[in-house]
Amino acid sequence: MTAKATGAEDPRPIKLSCKNLWKVFGHHAAQFMAQHNGKPTSADLEKAHLIGAVRAAALDVREGEIFIVMGLSGSGKSTLVRCLSRLIEPTWGELLFDGKDLLKASEAELIDIRRHKMGMVFQHFALLPHLNVLENVAFPLFIQGVSRSEREARALQVIDLVGLKGRERHFPSQLSGGQQQRVGIARSLAVEPEIWFLDEPFSALDPLIRREMQ
Repeated sequence: MTAKATGAEDPRPIKLSCKNLWKVFGHHAAQFMAQHNGKPTSADLEKAHLIGAVRAAALDVREGEIFIVMGLSGSGKSTLVRCLSRLIEPTWGELLFDGKDLLKASEAELIDIRRHKMGMVFQHFALLPHLNVLENVAFPLFIQGVSRSEREARALQVIDLVGLKGRERHFPSQLSGGQQQRVGIARSLAVEPEIWFLDEPFSALDPLIRREMQ
């Protein structure tokens, strides 16, 4: 995928930015990118038997902005989103969060940023099967060290927001796929993230619920 943001200048501060961001799969990908100074061609990739899943992506996401990445299935959208949060390590490029180089952040710094500033909802729900809805939604707040009373209050609020009030004590196995996906959305919202990564978050919802959630 190749992404480049365009448009009129926006006065809002930039929250997340990337320039010439690449994710290349294959042996010695980082060495290959260095040899080509971060600017390989498609022919270079093919010759080296490498796959460029994200190619020279450049974008700025500003505070309060809804930024949409569109592309065909298999074009690298999910890979790009994971690179932006460093769930997948980019092979090359620049990635800034609040003006700080995210690629130079230590593991501890990265964990802290994800816990307190980033929210993520992906196609796979990744719910903890031994926890009920309330416990799943409150779990990120538990990791943050939030008190039990506060985390349960915030969890109940977002559970109601996604239309699952009354199912707080249900376990994932007792929920439909669409309901599980809404638990994942609620869990992500509970931390009140500064930036929210959504990778087809409504894919398992029926059309009426999807419209309501949007």
